[in-house]
Amino acid sequence: MKHLIIKFILLGSFLFPLSALASGTRRIATTDAQGLNGRTIQLLVYPGYDLTIDFLELDEIIVDATPGDPSSFTFNGLVGNLCPKFASGQCDGNGSRLIRIRQIKPIEFENITSSRDGSTTLTLVTNGPQGFKVYKFILKKGQGIPAFNHLKITPDPEKTPLTLIDESLSEEELERARRRWKRRAPMKL
Repeated sequence: MKHLIIKFILLGSFLFPLSALASGTRRIATTDAQGLNGRTIQLLVYPGYDLTIDFLELDEIIVDATPGDPSSFTFNGLVGNLCPKFASGQCDGNGSRLIRIRQIKPIEFENITSSRDGSTTLTLVTNGPQGFKVYKFILKKGQGIPAFNHLKITPDPEKTPLTLIDESLSEEELERARRRWKRRAPMKL
């Protein structure tokens, strides 16, 4: 009995980290998610897990979600409804602010080409306080257990130039700006 309890504890300690891996959240700034830095974010979608893309911190509503190739990925769910494309005022506060994507077994569609590895682009159009924005991601098939399954799109961090000397800024305010700047490291997804 004692050995059975020890085996159960050891087995549980190995399984817990695996399940914890699948529930991670990654944060990415809106300009990076839009590709305004010149790079498109690549996201791995794993079999049996969904990937959530979340715009809640931006207060943006998803008005269009289009995969380049629908044969390997599907939308697993939305919180709210997609609004009619470019609707005028009908969707205020009523649309979806997050979307879930899931990998599926490939489906062959007539007259639609597919990439060799099953990857595709995902285009999301949102509408928010600053108007319409376009987000593009490359979806790829992952294998195994994901490191994260929640991508939170966040407002851009404050960017305070450190070389600018402003007579009205105290030394303390300059030091806080330096610390914020150092924390801003590029995120690898």
